[in-house]
Amino acid sequence: MRCILFDMDGTLINSEAKYYAIWDQLLADNGYHLTVDFYRHILRMPMSGIQQTFTDHYGTGFPFDTLFSAFLKQRTALVQHGNFELILGTRAFLKACGHHQISCGLVTSSYRNETQAILEKLDLASYFQFALFGDETQHGKPDPEIYLQAIAKSGFPPDEVVAFEDSKNGILSAKNAGLAVYRIENPVPIDADIFDLVTASFSNYDEALEFFHLNQEQLQ
Repeated sequence: MRCILFDMDGTLINSEAKYYAIWDQLLADNGYHLTVDFYRHILRMPMSGIQQTFTDHYGTGFPFDTLFSAFLKQRTALVQHGNFELILGTRAFLKACGHHQISCGLVTSSYRNETQAILEKLDLASYFQFALFGDETQHGKPDPEIYLQAIAKSGFPPDEVVAFEDSKNGILSAKNAGLAVYRIENPVPIDADIFDLVTASFSNYDEALEFFHLNQEQLQ
């Protein structure tokens, strides 16, 4: 393992629960009900690609443009204020990667400007050697495009690169690019058949440190 590719939302930061809460309230205020089962299907989809998923589920009369604009306004406020916490152990894990000369890349469906603002607020940018963003790819997760680009950018062969993800679409994207995938658990469940694609699953990065022996002098 010479390179790790990290998703951001739900994998490094606790954003998914907050984004879910925004959507849940917006839909409830307009007479709709949001379920976790539906929400997990839009995780890691690019922002430009979720409209059809909403209208397929709620019907063609669903006021997507209005609600999506309201969602983006509240999401932007969260980003600007940096109101996110890191998943437990994230900073220690990234530091350990640097100590062991493991390259780190960020592979996120979020847009460049938004991601850079979050990284700056949380003082994370220096841990990553490169990053790819959702607004700079043609096909969003679960398409493997962004991970194939990340592998090429890393300079390492796929068998020396692994991915950390939390969602169904993210796991499929990385797996379809030929990578071993490790999951950081979040409150949104994934299907059993998707879970079977994961090499190992962790509730936080302290567990990942132990698993990879990154808290020891030498990698094992």
